[in-house]
Amino acid sequence: MGFASWASGWWLAVAIACLGTGPMWAATARAEDPATVAASPAGAAHHDELDFEEEYEEDVAQGDPLEPMNRQILRFNDGLDRYAIEPVSKAWDYVLPDFVQHAIRNAFDNLRFPIDFANDVFQLDMNQAGICLARFLVNSTVGIAGFMDPASTIGLHRKPEDFGQTLGFWGVPPGPYLMLPFFGPSNIRDGVGLIVDTGLRAIGFFIPLAASFALTGADALNRRSLIRDQFDSERRASLDWYVSVRNAYSQYRANLIADDKAALKDYDYFPGLEIDADRPIQD
Repeated sequence: MGFASWASGWWLAVAIACLGTGPMWAATARAEDPATVAASPAGAAHHDELDFEEEYEEDVAQGDPLEPMNRQILRFNDGLDRYAIEPVSKAWDYVLPDFVQHAIRNAFDNLRFPIDFANDVFQLDMNQAGICLARFLVNSTVGIAGFMDPASTIGLHRKPEDFGQTLGFWGVPPGPYLMLPFFGPSNIRDGVGLIVDTGLRAIGFFIPLAASFALTGADALNRRSLIRDQFDSERRASLDWYVSVRNAYSQYRANLIADDKAALKDYDYFPGLEIDADRPIQD
């Protein structure tokens, strides 16, 4: 009994740590092109004090007034990843074949149905809401509880949504960039969205909170394993990991919101509704 309690406590600690760096892995993996990242890790040591002050002043002007605090939090999150999550993800990758890891990812994507569907409706994108509902029904039945993704093979492709995107869609500005302990890169708007999305999570409706955290941590650990080589190579190549993570996250979120606006404009579900879908996307 004592060993079981210890094991469950250890796994919960790892799960919470996985929650922290999961968004960072997703942002860097999707928004960063490894071919464009500077390839000189040693160069990071040559930032002198004057360069840092100039960069800091520029960052403040660009909406990152919390940079000193954010850097400390990133250092904490990165330490968790290097010394706890990365070793476990290597063992995870060694034990589980790729097809099993992809199946686990599909199942957790399927469980995000309430979040995706609700935010499609909040953004008045009834076309995508219908696709989201159809995906859930197909994958939950034919796809064996979502472990397989037959919906995509028939043209029902997933479009991830969250409440931070919904707020951005309706014109709420992102606010200052914010690195959250355990939860990774964010901003004020997305931080509020995270709270709302947590209340919509399907897992939380059926199982205790601690088990919910553990399952979410397993999902993050599995995703970390799937992008391990790409993520690690980008981190090694980056001259300034903080700037790389911040820029990747900001670009990724700007692109998602711009796509949401363009999708509604193209679909034109509500004639006469004026949405500025032409806002430039950050390069």
